[in-house]
Amino acid sequence: MGEGDWSDKFSLDVVGSSGTVQSKNKTRTWEVGVSIQLTNSGLTKVVTFTPYYMLVNTSPYTLLCKENSADSDWIEIPSKECVPVWPMQTGKEMTMQTKVKDTDICTSHFLFNKPHSTLLKLDNEYGGINVECQETESSVVTTLTNYKTGMATVLIINQTDKCNISYQQSGSGRPVHVMGPSMVGLYTWEDSIGKREIHWTCGEKKDVKNDLSQDGIGEVFFNSDTKVYWVSFLNGMQRVLLFTHDLALATIAQEAGELERIEQEINLNIQGMGLSLVNNYKQQEVAFLGITSSGIIWEEKRKRYKAFNLKNCLALEAAYQKYETEKLGGHTPPDMLRIDKMEVNFKDMMMFKPNKRMIRRSFQDGIWVQYKTSPHQVQFHAKINRVQLDNQVAGSVFPTVISPMPPPKSVAAESVPKPFTEISMMLRKHEHSNISQMKYFKVLIQEMQVKVDQGFLNNILDLFSSDQEASRDQEKQLMEEDIERTEKDLITTMGVSLASEQKMFYDYLHLSPIKVHLSFSLQGGGGGDGKPTQLHSNVINVFLQSVGVVLTDVQDVVFKLGFFERQHTFYNNKMLVGEMTTHYAGQAIKQMYVLVLGLDVLGNPFGLLRGMAEGLEDLFYEPYQGAIQGPEEFAEGLALGVRSLFGHAVGGAAGAVSRITGTLGKGLAALTLDDEYQKKRREAMNKRPANVGEGFARGGKGLVMGVFDGVTGIVRKPIEGAKKEGVEGFFKGVGKGLVGVVTRPTSGVIDFASSSFEGIKRIAENVGEIHRLRPPRRFHKDKVIRPYNEAEAAGYAILLETEKGKFYKTDDYVAHAVVTKDQKNVFLVTNKRVIFASRGEIFGQWNCEFTYVWAELKEKPKANNKGFELVLKEKEKKFLFGASSTKKEIHIQDKKTVEYIIGKISEAWDNAN
Repeated sequence: MGEGDWSDKFSLDVVGSSGTVQSKNKTRTWEVGVSIQLTNSGLTKVVTFTPYYMLVNTSPYTLLCKENSADSDWIEIPSKECVPVWPMQTGKEMTMQTKVKDTDICTSHFLFNKPHSTLLKLDNEYGGINVECQETESSVVTTLTNYKTGMATVLIINQTDKCNISYQQSGSGRPVHVMGPSMVGLYTWEDSIGKREIHWTCGEKKDVKNDLSQDGIGEVFFNSDTKVYWVSFLNGMQRVLLFTHDLALATIAQEAGELERIEQEINLNIQGMGLSLVNNYKQQEVAFLGITSSGIIWEEKRKRYKAFNLKNCLALEAAYQKYETEKLGGHTPPDMLRIDKMEVNFKDMMMFKPNKRMIRRSFQDGIWVQYKTSPHQVQFHAKINRVQLDNQVAGSVFPTVISPMPPPKSVAAESVPKPFTEISMMLRKHEHSNISQMKYFKVLIQEMQVKVDQGFLNNILDLFSSDQEASRDQEKQLMEEDIERTEKDLITTMGVSLASEQKMFYDYLHLSPIKVHLSFSLQGGGGGDGKPTQLHSNVINVFLQSVGVVLTDVQDVVFKLGFFERQHTFYNNKMLVGEMTTHYAGQAIKQMYVLVLGLDVLGNPFGLLRGMAEGLEDLFYEPYQGAIQGPEEFAEGLALGVRSLFGHAVGGAAGAVSRITGTLGKGLAALTLDDEYQKKRREAMNKRPANVGEGFARGGKGLVMGVFDGVTGIVRKPIEGAKKEGVEGFFKGVGKGLVGVVTRPTSGVIDFASSSFEGIKRIAENVGEIHRLRPPRRFHKDKVIRPYNEAEAAGYAILLETEKGKFYKTDDYVAHAVVTKDQKNVFLVTNKRVIFASRGEIFGQWNCEFTYVWAELKEKPKANNKGFELVLKEKEKKFLFGASSTKKEIHIQDKKTVEYIIGKISEAWDNAN
């Protein structure tokens, strides 16, 4: 570019990502933003180069800008136009100044390479120019706007009788301004680059510091008998600093919604819910989404009920069950029980040690929502306890697609049970303005695992996609849209809005980090031959071909997306959504390319803005360590600050509650736990199973319920290999101690070992395999979709898996009965035969112990003391030296089950004969 040299090379394959490239020579750097998009056809990529630095003039008159360097010229920016800037300067702080065309007075210098919003003073009829600088991954846009009411940094009101207020910007050599009693005036920063802090003095109180970014309230003594209250609040877009003798006025100005009585409260509790996706043409249940409640938790009452940590919950529940059992047995258990370090009385539901508090036995609803309103305030608090999405198709590699990832047991035991997702919000509405103020908004999402096989993607695409291909006219229209996109001017391409939208002030906004364990398999979909399945979506296939990447199996790749936090800033909806999208989508796309496809991306895989690279790790904490306050707790904290004034407490600022960081406070794990947590995870990943059988029984790619054909063949080889080389040799290649390293499976033993890694990890530290919430739906021959029947679905699933689906293809399920308490032996009835199936110890497959078609039975079964017996037409020889017999006894203790199964056999017998 210009007189610069060639830039570094960059990949054109990373569609959807954006970044910057530089062209340099010895004295200057030219920087351009690059974004890569795919056209509608999916065959062509559009690479857009834009200037990295741009100036936008939204004012009604032409403005001039000039860099703070000796050889720079004035740049003219016509009204409602966008022009590029090619800076002469380099470094962390690049500055310029501006003025209205045909005038002599300039503003002070301002930064145009870092985000900020500042009103710059002009000592003429124009008053000032507002500068707003926004940074994305591929551009820095500085918007210049003419002065409007509310843009000034602060409106200072001295509502006292005889007190002078003097104030200045922090730093030496700044002019001191004095405001007399009953005076009012606007103030903006004289030095926009310097420290943004005001120092004010009132009588005996010298040099009080305030950064004017947040609400506050306090008191000072002008002299021994005159008290002055100060209050900082928002009036529309304008920050106001008010000094008054009147405490009531100060409190009203603070509009302390926290002190208001709640007028309306709505609570919604849903214990659980499920959504089943069924393809009725294929007679197939594709997926089941379940939101479920928690198990029993114990809570203690402080100000409100709070859960004990998991270890104490389990101890209390065990003691409570024992207490109830003794009562049922006619005994009188002691009132006071000692459990670990606690002393509790279950009769009165009281805890006496370590603290005297009421306790209760409870559970978390699947969905819990609370909404409260008062004249100036809205509170919203919601929790979703647990979300799980299951792949219900037979032969799927991963039966569970999305589920929360439980933390290691050592961490979980000391932590309070947390819902999968929690949202807490408090909004303040101002009486004389339509600007709303978001006092507190926090979202916390727990760690999750996403396991997808190609068969599942195909089934979802088949369920929702249209069978019709795009017509020639539609293709032409899409082509014209693509051409139109390349002909847009700079201001449209950058999506810069000239109109001003309604803004909202965000005191504290925090979206937690997102941590996802991703696994992907090319198999799946019930083919059962273990061969990769073709994706049914042309767009996705074309995209993958255009990227030049062959998808491979991916096992437990860890995606970490840093948290998104903003404090004390104005945003309109478009700006906020834009920043969130850039933050999360940018990181996700780049990590996908780097971790899964192994491609180089523009910029940083973490998707962080420049200058923040040193804060790479700071932007992430383990989601389980996140703390979240309910809106009532947050409001109480603020109210405490206001109330303290009435008790003449000094320094009772309304923002008394310091913000809760992810790793501190609220009795959570201390800051040092971060390393400990990761260390535990690494240990969990590296430990070996107790024996080979255990390792395979607990997990493995091709071993989901032993459904696939040929699984036993794959299993035999690793076991033989293990006999020769031992456990160490068998798990050769599983060097995946570090989080986020992609395991690329190779062939044979090592392929199987790396895929079975899930199982090894669980033995070490994590909980067992996460199973489907319910067995897949059973479909009838008449193709009518009926309400779900769990008993029927469970039996149907066993028939499907017995002898790898041998009977499922020919028979129709009728009924089943569980024979043994461990549920490993089941008696099945179909329209053609009876089957006795048992579950294998190591691989969990269902084997047929014996089966008889109706023609082999002499008569209908009869009940006896042990269960019931089948009478055969011919004698059946027992193994080796056993005598032959014409009877087969099935031992079932429950008489009702015996009656039911005999009835079903009789029904099927009658229908067949």
